[in-house]
Formats: sequence, structure tokens, C-alpha cells
Amino acid sequence: MSFDVKVRERILKPVSEVFNAFVDPVQMSNYFISGASGPIEPGAHVIWEFADVGAKVAIDVLEVRKDSAILYESSALGQLLRTTITFEGDGPNATVVTVIDSSFELNEEGVERALGQNAGWTYTLCGLKDYLQFGIHLRAGLNKRLTDV
Repeated sequence: MSFDVKVRERILKPVSEVFNAFVDPVQMSNYFISGASGPIEPGAHVIWEFADVGAKVAIDVLEVRKDSAILYESSALGQLLRTTITFEGDGPNATVVTVIDSSFELNEEGVERALGQNAGWTYTLCGLKDYLQFGIHLRAGLNKRLTDV
């Protein structure tokens, strides 16, 4: 038996602005990563760097639908995870971003990984919201000790 992690946040910016902040590594460095080998685009193999916590994560981008969805896979946690990020307008100047990580085994190790992913995506979406709405960079001062779940 397996289960998914689902995290959602409403951001007071138009869909195109929120989507672009998720595919552009320069913008992503203001709330999520410290660097990337390239932008998120269909078929890309991208390495995300998290210098503040000493980590690198490789993703394989499967699909990108402009202003709508991003789908990628990664084995960063030791098992293959598929991540789907969707962007849905909620009025002219608001976007609901939903992240789903699939799937985790329903055992102690799977639950521990899922809790870490849930915490990470919650932090990321809050960082995205703060960056886009208020110009705040929440990752400033982050270190590995604070990210170990």
C-alpha cells in the first residue's frame, strides 16, 4: 500500500507570474534553491543546488504545460518519486499552487520520508508566497541543522 503527499498554497499573484517563478532558476534562488544547472523545461535533466544545507538534487523533467503544470521525477530520497506541480487561477490576481509527490510506501521509512517532503514543500510554498507577495527571502540564514527532519 502507498500514499501521496499533497501541499497547497494560495498566492496573490497572477498564474503566469507564479509559474515563471517556478521554472526560472534565478527567481527560484530567491525562495527555494541556491542554484540550478538550467531552467525547468520538457526533457531537461536539472541539478538543483541547496548550498545552505550542502545538498544537490537531480530531477528529470517529464512535462511542462505553461501556466498550468510541471511534472518531474527524482530519486533524491533513494526511491523514485514523481512530483506534479499545478497552477490554477483563483480570480485575476491569485493562484493556487498544488504540489503532489507520488508515492510513499505505508511503512515507517515511507512515512518519515513523506513527512520530510510535506515539511519541505510547505516551507517552499510559503517561501514562494513571501518572495512574490512581499519580496522576502525566507531561505536567508537557513542551515542543515534546521532542515533535518
